Amino acid sequence: MDTMSVSAAAVRSTTSVADARESTREFLEGLVPAVAAEAAETVVLVVSELVTNALRHGGGTCTLDLTAHPAASK
Repeated sequence: MDTMSVSAAAVRSTTSVADARESTREFLEGLVPAVAAEAAETVVLVVSELVTNALRHGGGTCTLDLTAHPAASK
């Protein structure tokens, strides 16, 4: 696997948390080798919690940047 990165649009509201989850799922689905379904859902849950907390406690906007490194799949 080569290093892959994606930046989602700025997240500004709690309705955007669903978009962050979807962007994360799409990113994970594009990785080769594939990420196990259980691991992917764990990543999606963590992203959802982090984005929600950033919006709730950070006071505004956050940006979601996802990166997969080759060593992380081993």
